[in-house]
Amino acid sequence: MAYIDSLQKVSIQVNGSTVECVAASYKGVPFFFEEASYSGGGRNVQTNSIPFSDNHVNEDTGKGVAKYSFNIYFLGEDAESKKDDFLKACNEAGPGELVHPYFGVFNARCEGGVNLSYNNLQEYISGSVTFVPENDFEIRNVEVSLSGKTRQKAGELRKVSAAKFQDSFKTSGKKKSILDNAVEISRKAVDAAYSCRKVVQRAADYVRMVGRIKSNIQAIMLAPGDFVARFQNLVTVSAEILGIDADKKESLKNALDLMSFSLPFVDGYHPQIAANKMAMVSLVRMTAASSVAENLVECEFSSVDEAEQVQDDVYDAFEKMLSETDDPELYVVAQELEASALKYLRDGLSNIPYEVDVDIPATNNLLSVVYGVYGSLDLVESVFERNGYRDPLMIKPSDGCLVLCND
Repeated sequence: MAYIDSLQKVSIQVNGSTVECVAASYKGVPFFFEEASYSGGGRNVQTNSIPFSDNHVNEDTGKGVAKYSFNIYFLGEDAESKKDDFLKACNEAGPGELVHPYFGVFNARCEGGVNLSYNNLQEYISGSVTFVPENDFEIRNVEVSLSGKTRQKAGELRKVSAAKFQDSFKTSGKKKSILDNAVEISRKAVDAAYSCRKVVQRAADYVRMVGRIKSNIQAIMLAPGDFVARFQNLVTVSAEILGIDADKKESLKNALDLMSFSLPFVDGYHPQIAANKMAMVSLVRMTAASSVAENLVECEFSSVDEAEQVQDDVYDAFEKMLSETDDPELYVVAQELEASALKYLRDGLSNIPYEVDVDIPATNNLLSVVYGVYGSLDLVESVFERNGYRDPLMIKPSDGCLVLCND
């Protein structure tokens, strides 16, 4: 008996013709198919022409991805429920087992959705679907977005520090001396934030923000939650929102400076005054730390040396702040933010270009030089900007050439 004759088959009438369908299943949900097709395989080849020559280079970027496509049918009185079960299986995240009489059994994912066709006179539902096989290897511990994780940790630190401040900072119902002191240290915190945010301190909207806080400081301090919201916005509001085109590295430096904020402590203070001072210092430093992390993931560094210096500065600032942090919860959240930010920076170091000298024995052009080093023209603009050539089509031996390279 031929193999095809041993398969489970059903016959249906489609537009007056008899169609024989064969059974298969995906994630345990059965379906019938009329035709199956395979595409893919071979190699993915990227062909690049070499400038100013008749030659080209073929780059093999890996094996072509296989795709399996089917014309499918759901039959019988319960065709609607079978179709719903199949759609549910295809919509579920992750791969599932595809059982096919021709292609065998393997894990696959549904690609591009399921196309379905209905007709009131039919006793079946028809459609099409495509599957791609799952890789044989498993990818473990992949960070989808270190920058996103760092921003999330920065937001968590602000949230926790705000809650701690509201729990510790007390003025309502206290003596006048306590309220007066709270107003004084709050003004100092606002002034410190304004002084450190050099990239935005001349923006009219920012000056008004500071002015509104200081002019109503006594009333605001009676509601610590209101002060926290205003102050954290003062530290973290982006230059772009204020209409300023600012360098992220400068914003990062400003936030690092604010992480060292301190207030004088004098023995003999009322315990609540001492508690308020500690709460204010913690709020300012933790808010500045969150701003450091958020600015860090938006910075672009021109060299490894520059990035390593920033890494040292961020590490030193966090370690000093943590050494003076008494609250266990704040310590843990701030330490997690530091780890995430430094991991982002370390991973980014491997992608930062470094410089190498390229000998130019005769007059040449930038396109040929870059292509000769890399085999592509992806870095032409970067090399041009770094070296400051006047005419990229006329590079002389006397010019020398510093080419940006990546590991």
